[in-house]
Amino acid sequence: MMSDFSIGFFTINKHKEKIYPHLTEDDLLIQYNEKWVGKLSAMDWKKQPQLQNLALSKEMPLLYVVNAEDHDFIMNILYEEEIKFHFHISYEVGMDLYTEIGAKMYGNYWWLDEDLDESTRDERDKQIRKEWAKQMEQQGLLDRYFSNASLESLKAFKLFDISEENILKLNEILTIKNCAKGSHSMVYDLLDCLGLEGFAFVSFDYASDGNDDRFTILNP
Repeated sequence: MMSDFSIGFFTINKHKEKIYPHLTEDDLLIQYNEKWVGKLSAMDWKKQPQLQNLALSKEMPLLYVVNAEDHDFIMNILYEEEIKFHFHISYEVGMDLYTEIGAKMYGNYWWLDEDLDESTRDERDKQIRKEWAKQMEQQGLLDRYFSNASLESLKAFKLFDISEENILKLNEILTIKNCAKGSHSMVYDLLDCLGLEGFAFVSFDYASDGNDDRFTILNP
């Protein structure tokens, strides 16, 4: 199965009309859903923020989302040419520890045992993750990733009309405990809470090939 590499700048629908003057011929503006629009560019993978996005941030807040499924997740809020919120988690953090714990509990390469049924694999993974989460917390392996994920910093999401109730939910989602249980599920809970449900395979490369009919392209 192909890994997801999603990336783009998003803002809420009420700012849509202000984006058009900033679009270049290499940009796509998509209607993600009723709440969000996305400005996608082949330049999104370049070092950020680009000058055109800094200029756009003077007029509206921008949510920069990178979800490289096999590597890491990044979310920034760019507004008035400043980063107002930053969160970055590596999906690879602690994988050596996970492998080491699994080997101690069930032997080397336990997941390759063809005699294991799916429920047994799931149960073993659950038990490994339980011990893994405990050791990750004890060793402080996740501390640096969550240094910016405080309730106070999450208030920056008010720029996107996120309610106080949902900001409290975000604070409950972005925790070391949740990440240790499953960093991918934590990220998708975060995106869902923001109203970016079904966020996968969202980028200029995916949208520009003409085969994705999930989103309406708004370019004039």
